[in-house]
Amino acid sequence: MGMKPFLFAGTPAIHFGAGQLAKLVQVLPREAKRVLLVMGSFARTNAERWSKLEAELEAAGIALETARIHFEPTVEWVDEVVERYRQMAIDAVIAIGGGSVLDAGKAVSAMLPTEPGDTVLHYLEGQPDFRPHNGNKTFFVAVPTTSGTGSEMTKNAVIAIAGGFKRSIRHDRFIPDAAIVDPLLTISCPLSVKAASGMDALTQLIESYVSINASPFTDALALSGIEAAASSLLPLCTSPAAAEDPELHARLAYASMLSGITLAHAGLGLVHGFAAPLGGSFPIPHGVICGTLIAEATKRNIAALRDNVVSSEQAAIGLAKYAKVGAMLSGQAAMKADIDSSCDRLSAVLEEWTERLQLPRLGEYGVTAANIDPIIAASNNKQSPVTLGPDLMREILLARL
Repeated sequence: MGMKPFLFAGTPAIHFGAGQLAKLVQVLPREAKRVLLVMGSFARTNAERWSKLEAELEAAGIALETARIHFEPTVEWVDEVVERYRQMAIDAVIAIGGGSVLDAGKAVSAMLPTEPGDTVLHYLEGQPDFRPHNGNKTFFVAVPTTSGTGSEMTKNAVIAIAGGFKRSIRHDRFIPDAAIVDPLLTISCPLSVKAASGMDALTQLIESYVSINASPFTDALALSGIEAAASSLLPLCTSPAAAEDPELHARLAYASMLSGITLAHAGLGLVHGFAAPLGGSFPIPHGVICGTLIAEATKRNIAALRDNVVSSEQAAIGLAKYAKVGAMLSGQAAMKADIDSSCDRLSAVLEEWTERLQLPRLGEYGVTAANIDPIIAASNNKQSPVTLGPDLMREILLARL
């Protein structure tokens, strides 16, 4: 079989590394006179950097407006912010925060050029009155302060709507114009958030690596990201001596960034198929959903591939990939272990990490056995290497109640 064809849609201009926040004014359009900053707790958790940033914008003659968000973006929040600032000649939107903040900024950037009175609800996929967005947006800069979602690399923003659902506004042009990935901004992140966000990034890397839509291009990026996560996530979250190590934060930020690229081009799997209905119906952080389910989902995917529920060629590819990840995460990539033992090692490592990182169970957020069937009905396997039926999906969720 020849090399698989693939399409690469591109990335933002990436400014990666410690101290890169200092380049924010430089990446803005030269003619920018007024910017809208979308953020959560950045001004409180990074007070010194916030003061410096305000001073730099003022020195450059750029007026600053702020919109704060401390929850996942909703239709109502996006519409209210857009209507408030639509007539203020905003030249750029800057989002500084975790994945929800970046999604909020991305949606505001997409909606500012629309007509007065328009609503983001019209542009959310799966809505009855959905209409495609034309792609026009306000210049957008993404500055992540967590290492997890990779939203700074993607072309969609996830928005919560009434009824406990989440939908995306999406267009190729919504990829940020610039992404500033400064690992120093993630150091102040709470330990529980680091653990959940890091497992989200790892889940995205694994799922995109074994995806049926993976390509040699995304495989190379995913493996590089998995290697970086393998050497950083556990020590950052379990060793007091490593908790503020800038190099470890850089590795995890790199892994997260690559996970955004690979998910955008290869797709994800069952864990993310569960994420929307779970996160829409219960107050579970996205990273917690991914982190608490990845071990159980991986174990059952491997078992299904071994049972030859797909073609022998597809099963062989999937198992070989899982084995490679197992070798990398266990620190034994150089060993020539057989595929079966490496796959078993992957399941064991992911289970161990789930416990050591103290990922909460679904039941802690109110999920019960009675809720599982509706969640399964609203879930899907996405681009998993094998399709699991309702019974196996039920086993995964019950195991993490």
